[in-house]
Amino acid sequence: MKQDEREVREKIKKANNCFVWCMLDGVDVGEYFKTTKSDVWFYVRKYFRNNKENTDFENLNNTIVLREDGDLYVN
Repeated sequence: MKQDEREVREKIKKANNCFVWCMLDGVDVGEYFKTTKSDVWFYVRKYFRNNKENTDFENLNNTIVLREDGDLYVN
C-alpha cells in the first residue's frame, strides 16, 4: 500500500464527522453536506479498486482533509 493511500485510510479512521462537497449534475452547489463514515469508506474503497494501476493517490490524499477538530472534509 502506498503512503498516500495509507494516509487517506488513517484520516477516515480518525474522523469524528464527515462532510462531502456537493455537486449536482456537474454544477457546483457550493455547500458541504454531512454523510456517514461508512459512505466515505464505500466510495474511497471503490476508487482504490477502480484505479489499481494508478499508484499515485496524492490527488485523493489532497482532497480528503482531516481538520484539527476531527471533522473530515471531502472536496
